[in-house]
Amino acid sequence: MAACCAGALAAFGEEPAPTAVETKPVTAGYAGLPDGYAIVAYLDCGAEQAARAGDGLEVRQVSGAPRTFPGVNGPLGTAASDDRQVEFAIDGLKNEAEYVLGFTWWDVDGASRVESVRFGSGEPVEWTAVVPPVVAAAFDGDEPTWARVLLPLPHSVRPDGRLRVAFANEGGPNAVVNELWVLERTKAAARKRVLVVTGDDYGGHRWRETGPELAAILREDPRLEVSISESPGVLGSPLLAHYDAVVVHFKNYPERLPLGAAIGTGLERYVVSGKGLVLVHFGCGAFQEWDAFVNVAGRVWNPEKRGHDPHGAFNVSVKDAAHPVTRGMDDFAAVDEMYTCLDGAPPIHPLCSAVSTVDGKEYAVAFTVDSAKGPVFHCTLGHDVRAFQCEGTRELYRRAAAWAAGLDPDGR
Repeated sequence: MAACCAGALAAFGEEPAPTAVETKPVTAGYAGLPDGYAIVAYLDCGAEQAARAGDGLEVRQVSGAPRTFPGVNGPLGTAASDDRQVEFAIDGLKNEAEYVLGFTWWDVDGASRVESVRFGSGEPVEWTAVVPPVVAAAFDGDEPTWARVLLPLPHSVRPDGRLRVAFANEGGPNAVVNELWVLERTKAAARKRVLVVTGDDYGGHRWRETGPELAAILREDPRLEVSISESPGVLGSPLLAHYDAVVVHFKNYPERLPLGAAIGTGLERYVVSGKGLVLVHFGCGAFQEWDAFVNVAGRVWNPEKRGHDPHGAFNVSVKDAAHPVTRGMDDFAAVDEMYTCLDGAPPIHPLCSAVSTVDGKEYAVAFTVDSAKGPVFHCTLGHDVRAFQCEGTRELYRRAAAWAAGLDPDGR
């Protein structure tokens, strides 16, 4: 009877009530968490004021009022909010331990919130920006969604075992934060740290599926500690130097997720310092608002060119079997998109190529950037989870991440 009534209402032009969005708290099963860490303190912001661990660790909300977002059930339906900034105090951080701070923010009601993140210490508190202003949301399937972000906590930001954290309003009605948690290392550290950065892409690229798959591929090399952050804003953080290699797995759209100059400059500074970079699939289309991105990426998406061959099977040829990334690799078959849209002048070194079934031309699908100060690997493979399940593609990215992080890909 209820279903019939709902159908009748719809027939007369009355829309049924929208289905509530169901959300769950971040848990140990979240693919973005770095290997060897455990969640030791978790705060459901807006619903809780403090979280305590048995060893004296405490997270307290210092400023901000509870806020509820209608239509969202679970922990992300509540937030701590403030017109200026939401502040937290973390006490009891052990000097001998390694920590990572995680948080979730979400511009649920589309109020165009732009926020920065600051770390503070001392009395009076001195603040340092650790994430420059960025939209407080991610976008999946062209729809806004929550973003979960990780920031390392080196000893320099917590010299006395205490840390203040602030989420500052940089645009929009207020600042919000939905979750806050602290990770502590519980196992021996891997040799190198790799950060996968995602949080936006073309609607047909489902990064919430491909991001964890890519992380799983990189984790097949036990020497790599892999994390995922769902906001490109972390590329503008001074804490980025914590990582040995960064993986760009996003394509932002300036009309919904503009990336300010500090974010692009941060990525460029990171590579110039000698750190490694891996660009994945439509990562070539990121930073369309930043002309200098081509100097980092070697080649970038030119929307005036034909995008790619029809999705399907094609053969990938290894062009340089002596390079550390492709050493010992054979040609392989891929089921993917073969990009024909790259443009740019910086010198590159092709590692793999494929021939278009449309125009018969050969295109580089994987290459290094010769002019970069650090090791940069750029590959256009990786349209969906099935593409990442191709053994040749898996091996290529696994070896590339090790190489970008300063390891011998054959040294596992």
